[in-house]
Amino acid sequence: MILTMKERICLLFLFLFVLKASAQDTYQQRVINYITTYKALAIEEMKRTGVPASITIGQGIIETEAGRSALATIANNHFGIKCHQDWKGETYYFDDDAPNECFRKYDSPNQSFKDHSNFLKGKQRYACLFQLEKIDYKGWSKGLKACGYATNPRYAEILITAIENNNLQQYDQLGLDPNYVEHKNSPDSIKAICNIQNQDPETDAIISDLVSDPQHGRVYFFNNIKCIELKQGETLQKVAAEYELGIKRLLKYNDMNSKTKTHPGDRIYLQPKHRNGDLAYHTVKEGETMFEISQMHGIQLLFLVEKNIMFIGNEVEAGEVLNLRSNRISTPKLRSTPQIVSSENIYVVKKGDTLYAISKLYALSVDELKQLNNLRGDSLSVGDKLKVK
Repeated sequence: MILTMKERICLLFLFLFVLKASAQDTYQQRVINYITTYKALAIEEMKRTGVPASITIGQGIIETEAGRSALATIANNHFGIKCHQDWKGETYYFDDDAPNECFRKYDSPNQSFKDHSNFLKGKQRYACLFQLEKIDYKGWSKGLKACGYATNPRYAEILITAIENNNLQQYDQLGLDPNYVEHKNSPDSIKAICNIQNQDPETDAIISDLVSDPQHGRVYFFNNIKCIELKQGETLQKVAAEYELGIKRLLKYNDMNSKTKTHPGDRIYLQPKHRNGDLAYHTVKEGETMFEISQMHGIQLLFLVEKNIMFIGNEVEAGEVLNLRSNRISTPKLRSTPQIVSSENIYVVKKGDTLYAISKLYALSVDELKQLNNLRGDSLSVGDKLKVK
């Protein structure tokens, strides 16, 4: 039987519809299976520690892609908890915000669920969450984001959606003490307890993402990175000494060098910045530099430049929109920055040269030399011209 063109088109649309529905059913079935498998464990953990079962299951669905992620299947890590200094167990290395990051590895999912509860219960930065109502899954979701649990600025919204779409809040009722009495928290009290602020609808940015560190009261988390604000008259050398960091390491964390000028109020990162910024996009304002934007959003300068198809040293016209979490398809409009390049600033590669040898010759680190020349690898060819200043 020969089909007409109209019949063929109808069959094609029917096939695509069935394929899409099948894919959706597959994911939704995984979600249902995940909930069925782990709801009893989440309820048990709620009774033991007070972490809402809805939060535990919702986070597990998100972090594991409903049980299918490599972290979950290989390392039994259902909540993306990294090693941290206090972890003594097995480890699993995985590319996340930075390459080859260290994650906790467990013998079973049960261990992961228990460690997740203990992690939230035992960390000072999450202590405020336990002042919220046990059935206040929205407050907990916003609090987790405000306390720096995840870098995604929409994490609270995503978690709340996962809970409500799957009616996970019903399991909170099963985890309550029989004598539990609910005391409604007002929006103001939630903000006071966990320093949670509303999102700015114009920028979709978290207005306040600051959480004090008990050891150093001035430390806060931005884009899930520890940082401080520079005080009047304070030097980077003093900061490095106070927080037990070498000055070279501190400069590297902040894409700075020994000649970079700092000012009171500048944000100084005490850990490496991430590959992605806290937001999806940034609209460049008059006079802003790529370095300032990288500090503003907690993204490494090299990755900011690469995402926007630029070179180190390029600056962008005001009004242009930069990508902070994905790659642009074209270079933004650049500001013309006249540069005087003399022969003293250029090194011509000779036979036997290596990046390490050249960097030592000009008192640079290998990373600085690679950033100057936008190099991703370590290979050189005779005759290559490298910027060395």
